[in-house]
Amino acid sequence: MVRLLILAACVAIASADVSFNVVGLRKVDTDEFGVMINGKVTKLRTSKEAYPLWSANVAGIDAPLQYQYVRLSKGGEVYKESKPRKLPVGAVHTPNEFFDRPDTLHKLPALPQVYENKLEQNSPFFREGYIGNLFLEGDAKAWSFINSGGAKWWDPKPINVKVHYVGANDNVKINNVKLELSGGQTRSYSKLPYKFHFPKDHSLLDIGVLKLRSAETDPTMMREKLYIDLLNTLGVPAPQAAYVRLFFNQKPVGLYVAEEEMKKHWLTTVLHPKNNGTRKTGSLWKMDADDGLQASLLWKGPTTSSYPVNHIYKNILPGNNPKDDVMRDLIKLMADIKNFDPKKEKDPIGYWEKRIDLDVFLKAMTMEYLAGFWDGYWTSASNYQMYNNPVTGLWTWLPIDYDDTFGSSYSGEPDSYRKFRMKHDSPLVKKLIMESPQIRARFEAILKDTVSYVFKPQALMPRISAYRDMILDDVKWDRSLPRLNKGESEGFTVEDLSKGVADGQKGEWGLKKWIVKRTEGVEKDLNFKVLPGTPSKVQPHVMTKLQSAYGITAKIETSSVSMGDEDRGTVVDGDDMVGGGDMEGGTSIQEDSASSFSIGHQTDKTTNSAMPLRSEWATFVAALALIALAL
Repeated sequence: MVRLLILAACVAIASADVSFNVVGLRKVDTDEFGVMINGKVTKLRTSKEAYPLWSANVAGIDAPLQYQYVRLSKGGEVYKESKPRKLPVGAVHTPNEFFDRPDTLHKLPALPQVYENKLEQNSPFFREGYIGNLFLEGDAKAWSFINSGGAKWWDPKPINVKVHYVGANDNVKINNVKLELSGGQTRSYSKLPYKFHFPKDHSLLDIGVLKLRSAETDPTMMREKLYIDLLNTLGVPAPQAAYVRLFFNQKPVGLYVAEEEMKKHWLTTVLHPKNNGTRKTGSLWKMDADDGLQASLLWKGPTTSSYPVNHIYKNILPGNNPKDDVMRDLIKLMADIKNFDPKKEKDPIGYWEKRIDLDVFLKAMTMEYLAGFWDGYWTSASNYQMYNNPVTGLWTWLPIDYDDTFGSSYSGEPDSYRKFRMKHDSPLVKKLIMESPQIRARFEAILKDTVSYVFKPQALMPRISAYRDMILDDVKWDRSLPRLNKGESEGFTVEDLSKGVADGQKGEWGLKKWIVKRTEGVEKDLNFKVLPGTPSKVQPHVMTKLQSAYGITAKIETSSVSMGDEDRGTVVDGDDMVGGGDMEGGTSIQEDSASSFSIGHQTDKTTNSAMPLRSEWATFVAALALIALAL
């Protein structure tokens, strides 16, 4: 009798409450949402503050199991998602899922690590394999006004909005956020880019400035994301990126690639982590090209007045430079470039290792060449930042804005780096890579390593295919939406996503075609063969370390190490689900089991800190079972 009681207790404990959470947008004001498990629907709840996030606890859950979210009409109709989901073993809650998007967390094959990377960006905003949700609230006239600044090529003043971000385990609201148009040439398109400046005392999950890149010239919407992935494998400091759905006053705007902008907040949280014991920052510059001027780093005079400051050379942080000569330390570097003679300097590597992080620069140029980044420093003297790092005493190269890459708008065939077109004088490339044999040898070694390990079809295509599957439904959604501006459009459809991954069309390079051609070209040019398989050269690096989105204890999800299937929100065949179909009537509906509830997981910057430890319950249950068997 005692044995039976203990075994019964084990069964009761093994089944537990699970919190289900979904982003659901009403079609009419009376719509509600629920979760269907074994044919029974439990209503989810929301509030004015939480909407459109719905949540409820369901008692007696014994994972793994299948479930579906449903939309409930006032008339009693039950509209089910098109496909069921799977709750993994050990889950204590779901992530914040999106109604009728069958996958919530996507498994992305890891890329091989080529060089050491000591940086981390642990903001949950950058959770790998998850598409976030940004809901903006603001004045409709102000929103219309700022969007009119695109095609008309003027710069409207920023507007204030409320931001509601729903991430995998995050439910964050921030008031008084400054929103402005972002980008340059991309403002001429009907889908506009945006930039958010968060209050100093309330960043978004430790992000100070966030750019939403429209990816309007990229049929795949993944070139920027892939470029950042590759910079991470090379150990080049870079802003991280994530896909987000954007809404304004509950109306859909589109799918975006969200990137943190590298300003002071990024420096003090990523490049100079707070546990470093210092928040001191050096001078930070953003370089551009426009109106026939380029940020070439050519020396033109000893004082700031000789340079187009705040246009081509834009100062973000002054460092220790005086206000009346803010370019002083950058001009000194330009003078060193001018005075450097590759033919006479006996130790060119030593010369430059005292001034710049040489390897980071060479790795950045490796990526510019391999990806055909025609709008970067090498060919256009544009789209990069430089930081005078007070910790190392060296200038650090920071690449930015990688939309025109992997053959995008690239004319001609991929060729040797010796012939990689240089439209303007870029002296660091010319003097270091082209004219210095010692530095050129190091560049070629980095180039060989990069192609041998990671810039090759075997390493990149599995991840590209996973990105395609991850964003497919949202790209279809994005390209069906009306735009808010009367600018240009490439007219891409969802079919162009797959075409752009493969061979491309309309005179554009497909990702696979470009990568294959470039890999073969470098092999031939440098007379070597890439390594077989996809090994890493150094220990794999975890860029973003986060707890399981399902609250599974001792489970770590990473941005470079693949997640296990149990954390994917795996889709199973709809035929296996009881009561399949789009609409179902007569289903039993009940309220959630909790007497009180909270919406989502958190409303601050922390994540799942109070979630129950499922493994502790499992250990206790196992112990009880052993006792019962021993009796």
